[in-house]
Amino acid sequence: MPKKPVGILKRNARIAKSRKPRRVTERAADSSKPDIKRGNPPAPPKPKPVLQEPRQYPFWTCQSEVDRQAAACLSKILASDANKRNGKTIKSLALAPHIKAKKAVYAVTCQTLSYLPVIQQVLSKTTLLSVEQLQPAVAFVITYELLFGQGCRIKGKAEKAIFGLKAELQEYLQDVLTEAGVEHVDELLSANVAKDWPRTARVNLLKISVAEALAWLRSPPLEHQKLATLGNKATVDELLPDVLLFPAGTDLHDHPLVTNGSLILQSKASCLPAHALAAQPGWQVLDACAAPGNKTTHVAALVGGKGSVLAFDRDPKRLDRLKANAAATGATNIVAQQADFLSLDMCSDELREVRGVILDPSCSGSGTCHSRMDHLLPSKGQAGAEQEAARLQSLAAFQVHSHHALNAQR
Repeated sequence: MPKKPVGILKRNARIAKSRKPRRVTERAADSSKPDIKRGNPPAPPKPKPVLQEPRQYPFWTCQSEVDRQAAACLSKILASDANKRNGKTIKSLALAPHIKAKKAVYAVTCQTLSYLPVIQQVLSKTTLLSVEQLQPAVAFVITYELLFGQGCRIKGKAEKAIFGLKAELQEYLQDVLTEAGVEHVDELLSANVAKDWPRTARVNLLKISVAEALAWLRSPPLEHQKLATLGNKATVDELLPDVLLFPAGTDLHDHPLVTNGSLILQSKASCLPAHALAAQPGWQVLDACAAPGNKTTHVAALVGGKGSVLAFDRDPKRLDRLKANAAATGATNIVAQQADFLSLDMCSDELREVRGVILDPSCSGSGTCHSRMDHLLPSKGQAGAEQEAARLQSLAAFQVHSHHALNAQR
């Protein structure tokens, strides 16, 4: 084959050099596409996307947000009570931060527990509790709303299942009353209805006197005149001179005297230890298990600015809470320290001037059972005396360490 002239070869080289490189497009680079020219086999077809079905909840829930959250609280309370664990309380659950309508949820939870013995008897005559999708707590709350509450405006599957038996449930309720020999349901609940305990608040003597507090309550500033009606109902407790009593159910959380630290929301049972100690102004007092600090700040108010309180707690987080409460109440005479009280040398120079000791270890909680609404729990209405006695015996064994406090010098 004859060779090409040199001139033609140089021309072809210039043309090849001047040409732009071939752009590889996505279509050409996609090996999944069949390329007949290149001889690539066709790629298998891509599977069609599977549409996911919406999430199906196994249990029916209340349509009302209040009833739904009340049912959730009730479920946890009943489980805790059945397991004999005292960690869950009605207030801690119904008044938790994530609860939106706290008062309404708390009210529905308490009322459902109050009527629970009757509700259980009524539902036992039906097959509702055997429905797999209907949880007992949901059934209890909706049945309460049907028979004793305000009904349900929005009805889902749970509400329809129960309200569909409205006539039968009302008939069964009448049968329960007839069997018990009473005419009204309140007669069955007499032992299970909460007593109207007054609302208590301690006057913070570090900021205001009892007389000044009463004067403010009964003649508040112009911007708070609407609170005068409530203030006129306040009385001084007969036993504890710095504790004020308000009508049962009074909400004082947003009261100006509470927000500025002049009044401390504290139960009467919690106010007793400081007065039982009879601490005098100028005393140095040791608080062995100080956090969260209500009793600590109370003692600090009684001993005054010339006295002091040595507050010990071994939990750093609880100690931080104690310090925050001390700052909020103006108790600058509290010396908070992280330490285990049992490891202290009660005869040391540091504790030589201690005149009294406040010791609040784990207790039976009997002083606050009404505020925790424990009387509404099913176990309190059953034969639980033996179990309660065993719990108290175990508690007594733990409290035997409290004799360490008696080693303090007099």
